[in-house]
Amino acid sequence: MSAIAGPRALGLVIAVVIAVLATGCGGPKTPSPAPSGSPTSSAPAPMTAADLAWIQAITQMHKKIDKPFMASRINMTRAKMNQLADSLRSCKRELSRVGLPSARLRPAYALVNKACRIYAKGARCFAREASVSDAAGAVIVGTPQERIQRRADRCGFAAQGNGSNLMSEAEAKAAAIRAQFP
Repeated sequence: MSAIAGPRALGLVIAVVIAVLATGCGGPKTPSPAPSGSPTSSAPAPMTAADLAWIQAITQMHKKIDKPFMASRINMTRAKMNQLADSLRSCKRELSRVGLPSARLRPAYALVNKACRIYAKGARCFAREASVSDAAGAVIVGTPQERIQRRADRCGFAAQGNGSNLMSEAEAKAAAIRAQFP
C-alpha cells in the first residue's frame, strides 16, 4: 500500500462506516409491537381540543342567535325588528370567527353554513318589516305596507325556526361524530 492510498483507503472506510450507521446497519427494521391501549393505525384518532372547541362554539353561537326569540312575548317595534335582524345576520360573522373545523366535522359545518344562509334570509325579512313600520312597529291597516309587514314577519320567524332546526341538527351531527371518536 502506498502512502497516498493509505489515507484514501481510511477515508473510504470511514465513509462506508458512517453510511452504514446512518442507515441503521442496513438491515430491515421490524416494527415493534404497539403497546396495549394505544391507538393503532386503523383506529380513529381521538377528538382534538380544537374539534371540541369548535363544537362548543357552535352550540354557544346557536344559543346567542336564538336568545332574542326565546322571550315569552315580543313587542314588535322597529327597534325589535332590527334587533332580530341583527341577531340572525350575526350567524355568518360568528361562523367565520369560529373557523373551519377538521375534516371529520365538515358534515356538521355544512349544516351550520346552510343554517346561516337561512338565518340571513330571515334577517332580510325583518329588515324589510322594519323599513315599512313606524317606530312603534305599526302600519296603516289596508295599505301595501301592512301586507309587506305581515309577509315579512312570517318570513322572518319561519327562517329563524328553520335555521334553528338546522343548527340543532348540526349539533346532533357533531355529537354523533364526537361519539365515534372518544
